[in-house]
Amino acid sequence: MKMKALFIAIIVAATLLTGGTAEAQEKKFGVKGGLNLSNLSMEDNDDSNLRTGFHVGVWAGFPIATNLSIQPELQYSSDGTHWLQETSEYSADASLKLDYIELPVNLVYHLAKDVDFHLGPYVAFLANASSEATLKTGSSSLNLISDLDKDNFKSTDFGLQAGMRFHLNPIYIGFGYKLGLTEVANDNAQNYFGDAANRSIRLSVGFTF
Repeated sequence: MKMKALFIAIIVAATLLTGGTAEAQEKKFGVKGGLNLSNLSMEDNDDSNLRTGFHVGVWAGFPIATNLSIQPELQYSSDGTHWLQETSEYSADASLKLDYIELPVNLVYHLAKDVDFHLGPYVAFLANASSEATLKTGSSSLNLISDLDKDNFKSTDFGLQAGMRFHLNPIYIGFGYKLGLTEVANDNAQNYFGDAANRSIRLSVGFTF
């Protein structure tokens, strides 16, 4: 994904350009919320298939060294994917929404006083699955919204996430990327989703206290 490459470039640039020495860290707590740009790792899916969602959560940071801390989190995240197909006869616009309760545990490296980078695993539990589609043919339009059978999707998702934060105490801005390492679909939905896994770019605004 092009946006994934851009995110990695931002991390590298901030690491090279940020000066100063990280100060001793204290135990901290925070809340956050923001925008998800999500996709599934399916063939023919690209940046044009990003679905817009959201996330909200809380976290706690516990120092383990001068510039390192462990940060467990609890958050609700709305992921999924989006499809758009157009022909001379019809257009179909559809989205799949997969909502998860996520439990990440991050290792946080404090690059400087106001910048940190985090990396760690997560486990997520499927809370809801739904779909929405709009089919247009000529002057006619049909909207379909439906809850999906959660049994078609795996109840647990595992993966990695990474990101960085810019602190404007007590507010901070965060950028992150979620890389799912397990397939989202169960055997009875493999024909539709294959070995698709979650992918998500996160843009966050948070408050530290």
